[in-house]
Amino acid sequence: MWRPAWGVCLVVLLFFHATGAARADCAVSQVEMSSRSDTAEIATFYRHWGEDCIWTDRTASDLYEILSRSDLHGVAPESFGTREIAGQLKAGRGTDLAGRDLLLTRAALHYARAMQAGRVDLAASGYDIAIPRWEPPVVTGLAAALKQARLSEWLRALPPATPEYLRLKQALAFHRDLAARGNWPPLALEAGRRSLKPGETSAALAALRGRLVMLGDLRARIGGDRLDPQTVQAVIRFQSRHGLERDGIVGPKTLAALNVTPEERVRQIALNMERYRIMAHAMPPTRVEVNAAAATAVLFEDGEPVLRMRTVVGTRKTPTPILSGMINTVIVNPPWVVPRSIYVGEIAPAIERDPDYLEEHDMFWREGQLVQRPGPENSLGRLKFEFASPFAVYLHDTNAPSLFASDNRFRSHGCIRLEKPLDLAVRLLESEWSQERIEAAIAAGETARLPISRSMPVVVAYWTVFVDEDGTVEFRDDIYGRDAALAALLRDDALPLSRGDVVLACGA
Repeated sequence: MWRPAWGVCLVVLLFFHATGAARADCAVSQVEMSSRSDTAEIATFYRHWGEDCIWTDRTASDLYEILSRSDLHGVAPESFGTREIAGQLKAGRGTDLAGRDLLLTRAALHYARAMQAGRVDLAASGYDIAIPRWEPPVVTGLAAALKQARLSEWLRALPPATPEYLRLKQALAFHRDLAARGNWPPLALEAGRRSLKPGETSAALAALRGRLVMLGDLRARIGGDRLDPQTVQAVIRFQSRHGLERDGIVGPKTLAALNVTPEERVRQIALNMERYRIMAHAMPPTRVEVNAAAATAVLFEDGEPVLRMRTVVGTRKTPTPILSGMINTVIVNPPWVVPRSIYVGEIAPAIERDPDYLEEHDMFWREGQLVQRPGPENSLGRLKFEFASPFAVYLHDTNAPSLFASDNRFRSHGCIRLEKPLDLAVRLLESEWSQERIEAAIAAGETARLPISRSMPVVVAYWTVFVDEDGTVEFRDDIYGRDAALAALLRDDALPLSRGDVVLACGA
């Protein structure tokens, strides 16, 4: 009996009695499984199913139809073996029924995992990611769908059905259509010119208006060679949904964003859809969700956004981790225990320059740790929201609210500063603590721990593409390199881990 030296074989006994023209006897076959990671899963599936062959011509065609449309979810159909399946369908049932059966089973299970939990473990793309990998019950799900003759229904129900994901799916289709049209020459101003300001003239305006019309930011490309108010508003809309300064000036950053090709946007959207599928299980309908890539936060209740705010998140060197947890305590007037990394890198040099630094910033030593007393100058502000995580990060108020007015809000050591901490505290503490009562506790100046009667899930995500409720497609730069790392993981390339240091604790 032949056995490949580089793999392992699994004897799959597929005895099957003919039950019609669409099905035929399966021969006892030895199917080569090599060292694939899904070997155990497939073996479990066949044990669960029984001894019969599984796939009829009808169910094989149904599966192929679904797999062939996986590009609607940003995944190439070829990654599910559609070429091989098409060959099997064209050739008919043939004689290698066990091999055909295994091919279809493997493709179906792979697709089910991909749509329910993503194709890779997100934590493998960086040290500062703590999203537990979900293992969906694809074996029992597929077996039940086949036995109950509802395979197509089951396959169609696998991808996320949330409004956020469906809007990404629509954005993918829109940008795929743009890519199919071609004709995306780079926009440029006249030689030596760096920007085009409102009211100024330029020969590039016709091409600029055309680009804005194609992207949906401008209704019509009518106009002369002057940057008129209508076109300025379109530029501002474009800038807004790309996280750029909303000044209506066509400068280097705005031009660069306008020149990103639809093909590049398709890849970016597909990566975010992949990330969404991986994280979907960690995002219940009621949650606090931080988008580190956009430096924003939203409180969802039963799937509806009820509170939005800006945030300040980590710098490129100290990126905010990606994680999920449960907020269980709101701390009023929190002291700040200064992490050693911040003390060594920032505070110790400041003390050398100014011996009175600690006194001026209301800091003192306690049991070998530097602590900042609660108060208006405290780096955590007046409210802190605690949740367990491997990185000792949390949501908190700030003593520098002016930073929220900036478009560049990547300024922290990893923690998340909130624009509206009091509003969030009122929502989380519900009827137990009114806004007036919380404000009175803050005014008292004493540190107080306020337990939340119903713990609130919190998700710190990283969406470089997201779509607003009104259909506005928003793009953000891959500031932490997480899109690039995920793309490399999906290509099975050498993995570039997170660019920044691992965040162990943070504060200001």
